[in-house]
Amino acid sequence: MMRNCLFFSVAFVLLLAVVNGQTQAGPLDANSMKAVLRTATPEEDGFIDRVLMLVDRGTLPLDMVESTFLWARKKPQRKFQYFKWGLTYRAQQQGINL
Repeated sequence: MMRNCLFFSVAFVLLLAVVNGQTQAGPLDANSMKAVLRTATPEEDGFIDRVLMLVDRGTLPLDMVESTFLWARKKPQRKFQYFKWGLTYRAQQQGINL
């Protein structure tokens, strides 16, 4: 009985650690975004960094960046170019210059 209780307690703690780690490393982690979008130049990396800085400042809406990222990652080729074009277009519609 005690062994089962200990097992379930450890399993619960591990589950919480996994869930907590997933929420912190969401889709807007700079390194994972660069890997998924396959950035190839320092300028492309800088664009991702700048976008995330604007999100942190509250200038650029988080949901806009997330939805554009999720859309662009589904493209078979040129994922970064789709992300940059799509985000720039959507931001300009709201009066935000990238």
